[in-house]
Amino acid sequence: MFTLFFVSPEELNHEQIRLTGVQAHHARSVLRVQKREMIRLADGVGHWIEGEVTEITKDSFTVQVAERGADKISKTKIAVAQALLKGDNQKAALDQLVQAGVDGILPWRAERSIGAQDKSEKWHEVVIAAARQSRRSLIPKLIPMTNLNGLLFACENFDVVIALHESAINSLSSATQISDAKNLLIIIGPEGGLSDFELDQFATGGIPLVKLGDSVIRADLAGVIAIGAIRVLTEEW
Repeated sequence: MFTLFFVSPEELNHEQIRLTGVQAHHARSVLRVQKREMIRLADGVGHWIEGEVTEITKDSFTVQVAERGADKISKTKIAVAQALLKGDNQKAALDQLVQAGVDGILPWRAERSIGAQDKSEKWHEVVIAAARQSRRSLIPKLIPMTNLNGLLFACENFDVVIALHESAINSLSSATQISDAKNLLIIIGPEGGLSDFELDQFATGGIPLVKLGDSVIRADLAGVIAIGAIRVLTEEW
């Protein structure tokens, strides 16, 4: 699998593409990219090129386009509303969601969230790094952080919304509406779980609770497990 770097959609249209700045430095000093090596460049919205490195300078390198393509479009777009987690758990959750193929991430401040700061810039860096690591040409959208009211309002943008909770009677596989979903939102609580008030608000909004088996899953792992299960249910994996 070729090493992946991101450029703008406009740059990706060129037949010769020159990379500079941080990415070029990383390629030269860390990854040791060599002349005539084949690499992949992507535009962050799903399109990519593969080409040969034709020139390397101290602060740049140039790629000659050999092939163009695009990532496969998923039948169901999946976004995850991830409650803020403490410490590195938030970073781990974001990284894993991107690798699992999430299309959008909505950080939200739950009542029991220990982490409360908006670290959008740092989170965006994590998302980009995870997209590169997993060779994804599409960088998942990082939606601005919100609270419960904002989350409930955002739910209107999806045709199917579910919330994961261990108290749910129905399992994920029994949520039949998922198979026909075009835009799906999965709501995940923090380490301390969803509060009774939040559960009441979801019930009032008609948002069903589902569970991932009988075990209690860590908050930073629940999203990636749910995405994997849904991709199997929709026959995309």
